[in-house]
Amino acid sequence: MVKEHNEKSAFGKALVLTVILFLVGVSLGVFIESYRSNSIKDQYEELEFELLDSKLRTNFYQLMGEDFCDIAVEDNLAFSDRIYEEGKKIEVYAKFNRLGDKLIEEKKKYTLLKTEFWLNSILLRDKCNEDYETVVYFYLDDPQEDNIKQSLNVQSRILGDLKEKYGSEIMLIPLPTDLDVSVVNAFVELNDITMFPTILINEEIKLEGLHNLEDIEKLI
Repeated sequence: MVKEHNEKSAFGKALVLTVILFLVGVSLGVFIESYRSNSIKDQYEELEFELLDSKLRTNFYQLMGEDFCDIAVEDNLAFSDRIYEEGKKIEVYAKFNRLGDKLIEEKKKYTLLKTEFWLNSILLRDKCNEDYETVVYFYLDDPQEDNIKQSLNVQSRILGDLKEKYGSEIMLIPLPTDLDVSVVNAFVELNDITMFPTILINEEIKLEGLHNLEDIEKLI
């Protein structure tokens, strides 16, 4: 009788311990995901401020003339590097995300920032007679087919190598086309983009499908 009681007691303690560990694990997981999502939100707000500052400088240049062109271009080039590095951080967070709704919203906001940056880069290039290149990479954030996913992964690495090699001489703007962002949808329709990956160089040259580094370099 005592033995049976001890077995039940041990089982009960083990069950309680298991439940406690499970609840702690769930709570820790929710906390970590919340922390990651908040980190992305903080990054977005910082980038939003920086982009607004850059755009205001550009508007100031438009009003005041060419004397302020160098300042505007320098700020935009510096922002290009920062937005690229922040984008890589969001990709890392996305790989570990399990509560994706909030992350998707932040990705949409980040996509809008990148689109604004693209348009701002075009404006400055034309107004200031700069010779940097814009390389816009249209891709799927959540591809359903394995072959497309593999092609996108390879193309992303190649473009990363391109950016690392040329730095601020290249404005690399990756834009996901499946997040239902209306301005991106308009660009996709305007440029008749139906294949992924697709690269748009200086708003004129369209490369459909997978391309290696050497092919892209020849066109910039």
